[in-house]
Amino acid sequence: MFRLIFEASARRWAWSLVALAALLWAGVTLAQPVSGPPERMGDVSRQLAQAKARFFARMAARETQMTASQASYDVSYYHLNLTMTPSTKIVSGTVRMEAQVVAGPISSVDVDLYTNMVVDSVKAVGGGLLANSHANDILTITLDRAYSTGEHLAFDITYHGTPSSSAGAFGFDTHAGLDLIWSLSEPFGARSWWPCKDYPDDKADSVDISIRVPSSLIVASNGLLRSTTDNGDGTKTYNWAERYPIATYLVSVAIYPYTVFSRYYHYSPTDSMEIRNFIYPDHVSSVTGLCNMVPDMITAFAGYFGQYPFINEKYGQAEFNWSGGMEHQTCTSLGAWAEYIVCHELSHMWWGDMITCKTFNHVWLNEGFATYAEALWAEHAYGWSAYEQQMQSAKYLGPGTIYCPDLSDWDRIFDSNLSYNKASWVLHMLRGVVGDSTFFSILKTYHTSQYEYGSCTTEEFRDICEQVSGRDLHQFFHEWIYEEGFPEYMYSWSSDPVGGGYSITLDISQLQQNYVFNMPIRIAVTTAVGETTLVVGDSLATQQFTLAVNDQPTKVDLDKDEWILRMVSGSMADARLDRGILVVNGVEWSSYGTEITTAYADSIFWGSLPISFWDIFAAPSGGYPSNLPHPLGHGDVPADTLKRFSAVVWIGNNYDGDLASWYNAPIMGYLKAGGNVLLLTRMGQDFVYESLREYLGIQWAEAAQNTTGRATSVYTGLVDMAKLGTQSYNAVFDTSSVGGESRTIFVQLTLFAVPRGLGVWRHPSLPGTVRPDGGQCVFISGRPYRYNHAAMRSNCEYILRHIFGEPYNAAGVVDGGSVGQLMLSQNTPNPFGSSTRIAFSLPKSADVKLGIYDVRGRELAALVNQKLDAGKHDVVWNGQDQAGRRVAAGVYWCLLESGDKSVSRKMVVLK
Repeated sequence: MFRLIFEASARRWAWSLVALAALLWAGVTLAQPVSGPPERMGDVSRQLAQAKARFFARMAARETQMTASQASYDVSYYHLNLTMTPSTKIVSGTVRMEAQVVAGPISSVDVDLYTNMVVDSVKAVGGGLLANSHANDILTITLDRAYSTGEHLAFDITYHGTPSSSAGAFGFDTHAGLDLIWSLSEPFGARSWWPCKDYPDDKADSVDISIRVPSSLIVASNGLLRSTTDNGDGTKTYNWAERYPIATYLVSVAIYPYTVFSRYYHYSPTDSMEIRNFIYPDHVSSVTGLCNMVPDMITAFAGYFGQYPFINEKYGQAEFNWSGGMEHQTCTSLGAWAEYIVCHELSHMWWGDMITCKTFNHVWLNEGFATYAEALWAEHAYGWSAYEQQMQSAKYLGPGTIYCPDLSDWDRIFDSNLSYNKASWVLHMLRGVVGDSTFFSILKTYHTSQYEYGSCTTEEFRDICEQVSGRDLHQFFHEWIYEEGFPEYMYSWSSDPVGGGYSITLDISQLQQNYVFNMPIRIAVTTAVGETTLVVGDSLATQQFTLAVNDQPTKVDLDKDEWILRMVSGSMADARLDRGILVVNGVEWSSYGTEITTAYADSIFWGSLPISFWDIFAAPSGGYPSNLPHPLGHGDVPADTLKRFSAVVWIGNNYDGDLASWYNAPIMGYLKAGGNVLLLTRMGQDFVYESLREYLGIQWAEAAQNTTGRATSVYTGLVDMAKLGTQSYNAVFDTSSVGGESRTIFVQLTLFAVPRGLGVWRHPSLPGTVRPDGGQCVFISGRPYRYNHAAMRSNCEYILRHIFGEPYNAAGVVDGGSVGQLMLSQNTPNPFGSSTRIAFSLPKSADVKLGIYDVRGRELAALVNQKLDAGKHDVVWNGQDQAGRRVAAGVYWCLLESGDKSVSRKMVVLK
């Protein structure tokens, strides 16, 4: 299924169950096709995803687990013989089920059917009525006798009712004032409108679908249309027949007075297959161009994967009122038209329909494959650079496993980051590991394997890959499907002449904490005569390799062409960090207009300090605000540029590709060298990847993205920031878990059960490798351009001046004195009861203030407020406030200030 999410960073079409009006509000005309290389997304992705999550939360309550009875039989055939009446919104009729006993003897059969649907009777085919009971969405049928393994069952269930609207799997609807009926049953919604065994690993061998509707309507469904019968009473019956195995969630109806037209896929000089389009009459002119592309798409995918799986039937596209697309077998349902939606749903005919995930724990075998198929279509139609652009748009570096552990959370099953985007990278990386020829041989072998027209698990697909490639891929699939995260490589190199060539010593470290990845890494070595690519097998947290080349290397790049979902930081040993502040713009100008240009015109991200400027995007059409210096460049920020500046202010947004530029910047290497980073962005859980989250010392709270309000300061020197507009899609963190070298600086006070963090500052006690008092990182959650401009300007300038120490003297010399830094050690003991010792050191003689503050930033005790000599000092705090009262048990902060420098430590008081 293709969820339409207007996901800024990824520019990724994914699906959402939100009213069509929401998309129209967003400025998207769903009937209009979008052609050319990857579409730009709108700015409502997270809103749509949250609405979808709320929708799924209602549906998830209706899910059931397969019963022991259901595991004892295998369905071979269904015949849906139904009447659908728009005027009464009632579905009525009879469903015949035929099955074979696989674990007998059994004397009863459980069938999935929502309890609000009324069962009129159950009758054995060729026999009499069967007793039944209907509760908890399970219809239990008492058989006429005990049936043994291998015996055949056949019975007719006659029922009626209005399918549950909360299920979202079936709708009596309208378009342009005319009746519309549609179904969308993934993952467990078929049971809401027809009785079945509703699990993807039990496919019926064939299905007949006979639908009686008012004569004005046309029924689109699975397989081939065998006949249309005029019943002489103002109704018609459409008889569709699906003769390929099919999962219940792929059985569908789309019913409307459509305009129907055909195109053809010519798979040989003498043979063709119909592509039948069922289109709203008022949309025909706007979607015909996209419909005309489908034959070429089928040809491309047949070349990549093997022949179209349902070649003896058809491919169809039927419109319905839904903000995305659903890959119903042989007849996709579409509610939004765009090139990459169309190709995504088409590719599901191979991956999802022909071979279906055995359980939705392995849904990546459906959605990851279809998302990767978008990149293959881009490669086929527009070339390799378009393929690379699609893969960049699908890059996800956040938490979570691709394997879905919880099938009760339907939103988790269809997580666009994990089941779609990151999953597509598994196939991209597999292609890189085994090579093009072997990779496409794997796909074609998978197509014709024992899983063809069946269902599959990750492990079964892995075995196919190993069979074709001759490689042991157990660890590859384990680390990418079942482990979280990704490798964060830090590397350095040196070379020496050896014999007639050169020896390169390459050191690679993996910075992530959760898991060490085992991956072959391409190493591009540049010499005066060109570039040579070598491969190393990296499998340790720290590993050294020796490489041999003929000529003196001038440059060494790790995974230059991005065949691994990773982050890479080269050595910062030569970083100068001496050019002051670099402001990086990650907000797309044309989408935000005066909202962002005014923010820059007001200098809210740097105040009165001098800056240099880098723009990820092209210049705004009206030119830059006059106070902005000419940009040093556009696109990704090169490491060689980053390492020249002492501080970076990064204005993120996660729309139209800026997140990928953030991922491609060696931020962790920059921090470790001693550079300081101020990150101002919405969608913080996307920007603050795992190693950066650990660096900041925060734990996320609430949902991934939230609507927040006023940012309240809890740090002296910073001011509250009121919102100017909607502060949506923002990450918040648990303030109680912030400790060590980090402290909360902004909170959201009113919108959650407890205050949640919106801003955090980490000041490492250890010096950076280049700058002794650097490596500080401040993250402020929210759309920075939608905070009060005067307040944001004041706070950014304060952080840059008083926390980061800008303008920075790269020599590290203050007033001609000694080189050093202000140091505050962790108090000991900590936690403590009656008293604790606090040690600190000064680089020079200076006025010093050492105070104790509560979590709201209120000063409780001033321990030192005088001029002290350079060197080491310590003081004891007895746990009392300035009035001599014992403070309550809890978390407190010790803050050391000298001149424009400050450093703090978290401490815990026990009773």
